[in-house]
Amino acid sequence: MGLRTGRPGLVLGTRDGTDPDDCAELARFRYRGVEGVFVGVPLLPDQLLSDQEGALRSMQRAVQIAGPVSFVGLGSVLSVVAGRGAALEALCGLPVTTGNAATAWAAWRTAESLRGGREVAVIGAKGTVGRALVELLGATPDPQDLREFSLLVGSHTTGGTIDPARLAPGATLVDVALPPTLSGPAPAHVRVVPGERLPLPPGWSRNAWAWCFHAAAGYGLHHIYACVLEPLVALLEGRERAWQQGRALSATTVREFGAAAAEHGLGFSPQAADR
Repeated sequence: MGLRTGRPGLVLGTRDGTDPDDCAELARFRYRGVEGVFVGVPLLPDQLLSDQEGALRSMQRAVQIAGPVSFVGLGSVLSVVAGRGAALEALCGLPVTTGNAATAWAAWRTAESLRGGREVAVIGAKGTVGRALVELLGATPDPQDLREFSLLVGSHTTGGTIDPARLAPGATLVDVALPPTLSGPAPAHVRVVPGERLPLPPGWSRNAWAWCFHAAAGYGLHHIYACVLEPLVALLEGRERAWQQGRALSATTVREFGAAAAEHGLGFSPQAADR
């Protein structure tokens, strides 16, 4: 972030990112006539959770930097602070969506592609995404003994909640938590699959900074986070309301989002889980 904005203090740690003017445009992309703008809010999860008024000010500044825009999407911990999109929507007068429908859809499809008849456990099942995944997968919510499961989905809001030693040898963890679910490096015997990783579709274009952004903050040069698609699909569908706000996220909404994404060439590819 500091390198992108000319504020090396963000990299060196002499600035803490709490000034709304520390927000900055990171990259731009275009798909089927819709232009997207990535704007970074350089606050850590604990800062966002402890000072939600400050987080809201920074999000408002991010919208101003991106503007003029028609739809706003939130990523990572931004999706659970300041009314989960509702406060920002009221402040900026634009539809704001959390990315949770897209995240749940990608995690669900990824887990199903790896399932092979296995029972599934969801870590973080009390969260918005976790509750939807329990229903979609018919999964066990937050079991006490994780070693009983060889396929798990991590969906906790803030991540870093599970000791890697609690997972069984040979287990696969489909992870959509940011920061990641595990509190340390995954053991050699545990496979971690990014649950929000989707391949870029044909026709996706981006500016020079977006190549750097994808390499540094995404899943590589040829993939994108699922939550990025939520405001994009909303615009392609001509929607004027968010896919999801607040804590409620139904399995029906997740399926509807997935169907709409597929109509616009953004359908899930089973091969994405193996790349």
